[in-house]
Amino acid sequence: MSDISPDTPLAVAKLLRRNSALKQRVGLLQGKPVEFFRYKRFVRAIKSNIYTKKSLNQPELYPIIVKNPDTEKAEDYIFDEDKIKGLFVTLIRTQLIVPIIKLHSNEAKEHGLKPNKDHPNLIITQKAALNDDAYYSWNYNPKTWKDIASLLGIVAFILTLVCFPLWPLSMRRGSYYLSLAALGLLGLFFIVAILRLVTYLVSLVFIKSKGGFWLFPNLFEDCGVLESFKPLYGYGDEGNYTYIKKLKRKKKKQASKNASTTKKAIKSKTSKKLEEIKDE
Repeated sequence: MSDISPDTPLAVAKLLRRNSALKQRVGLLQGKPVEFFRYKRFVRAIKSNIYTKKSLNQPELYPIIVKNPDTEKAEDYIFDEDKIKGLFVTLIRTQLIVPIIKLHSNEAKEHGLKPNKDHPNLIITQKAALNDDAYYSWNYNPKTWKDIASLLGIVAFILTLVCFPLWPLSMRRGSYYLSLAALGLLGLFFIVAILRLVTYLVSLVFIKSKGGFWLFPNLFEDCGVLESFKPLYGYGDEGNYTYIKKLKRKKKKQASKNASTTKKAIKSKTSKKLEEIKDE
């Protein structure tokens, strides 16, 4: 890959940055959300028709990674793994991609990071291993049409507020009623919060064994707006969003443990049978 064009790394990054084959996840790198992926996902993305077609049409910008480009069917392509690795190394050298390590909760605490239940903590490493399960993160974040649209929307909103004295009387009256409605909803929210707390404290006197009675048990949970008001009531941790997630995690761990034990049992049985056959 020594004859690679200076414009190639950026062109490849633009082409593959949002590729669905990468199956990118969101993690926290230095406290900021970033998208990361495994090396094997990059290999799948670069072997996709999106890149191979581009490389065959513009080989000076997108290096050809196919050994038999004259083949008519894409299923019959034979890929040059060394060229794929060389192209990936070029993206690392140009710092468009950085090697990272995904930390578990205990490892995050050792590095002085706060574990996050939704997004894993990441740290940059100086060692770039080109194996299937090695993690990498993009250091290239081009602006999308959504970013531009949101920026234009914010500017338009600010200009609209600045021009409030020039609004027609009907619009100013409507904004006044809307502000009253928003204040009413906010006040209703505080009333519900106080009411549920009082109800809970009173219920502890009668049904302490059940953990107390909660109105809207998910009201202050980390979930969606509609999910915050479901279910209508609950006892203790019953129906609690965080509690349900913990139960699901326990079930998954238990299922994985059961699967591993069954695999070990099958292996031991097969090994015993093989030993018996050999003895015979």
